[in-house]
Amino acid sequence: MMFGTREEFTYIECSKCGTIQIKEIPVLSKYYPENYYSFDSTDLAFSQKWISRFTARQAAKYLTNAHSFMGKIAVKNKTWTRDNFPVYLTYEHLDLDLRSRILDVGCGAGRLLNLLNYYGFKNLTGADVFIEQDIKYANGVKIHKRELDDVEGTFDLIMFHHSLEHFVEPRAALKNAHSLLQKRKYCVVRIPVAAYAWEKYGRNWVQLDAPRHINLFTEASFRRMAREIGFDVENVVYDSTAFQFVGSEQYVRDIPLAESFEDSDTFLQNLFGKEQLTEWGEEAEKLNADHRGDQACFYLKKA
Repeated sequence: MMFGTREEFTYIECSKCGTIQIKEIPVLSKYYPENYYSFDSTDLAFSQKWISRFTARQAAKYLTNAHSFMGKIAVKNKTWTRDNFPVYLTYEHLDLDLRSRILDVGCGAGRLLNLLNYYGFKNLTGADVFIEQDIKYANGVKIHKRELDDVEGTFDLIMFHHSLEHFVEPRAALKNAHSLLQKRKYCVVRIPVAAYAWEKYGRNWVQLDAPRHINLFTEASFRRMAREIGFDVENVVYDSTAFQFVGSEQYVRDIPLAESFEDSDTFLQNLFGKEQLTEWGEEAEKLNADHRGDQACFYLKKA
């Protein structure tokens, strides 16, 4: 339903842990067309002036809990804020600095890594099996077309930014990540979570995203798997948005997600109205507070 082909796929749900898994895995490459959103390599619209880049670097130091007076001023004046910087990297225990070795798994064309480069991070690597070929940007960001078990080196942070649900073998992927991490470092996993939206919408839940999403966990089932691999699940932060309602309601109305790609704000306001969109945003915040939202960020620490 993302692209409106309306093909049907069968999923099974574990009666014990609630994990959802596709029953038969199709040839996946055909479901990642050129216009798939993560392949967008459009340049980020940030100023390239020296002072802007300097300020961004200072803000990154401050937001990752380093002492930077200039960064504190920049954030206070909202020059560079948590709205621009990936909020999930501001977790105080990650212990990041601009030299940290970071791997983004399932990164597409590397948009997030290029954003981090703008903030001053230098040791940035990506891996994605669905890109056409390796990518090496002039700024030093490297994206490899390869499986995670073919990635070399060790890292201070490994991220699965809404990519682990695309893996046929998520347990094996997490094991590989565990082996690539330095001791006492973190794997940050952001994934859809089967909770209220799944219960409400079932087959029309937008984050089911058949057939790209192979495995969808509950919080409890993912915690169990991570612990069995050897991670400490240090924190779980729910970060779902109104999208769980907006996208699912589009599917209820048999409207493909792609119809809202070009001008989503106008399209959605015309379809649902501002008041309804606001209500869904407020409901998402309440669900997050109750650990009932449809996506979460897991902070996994290697002992």
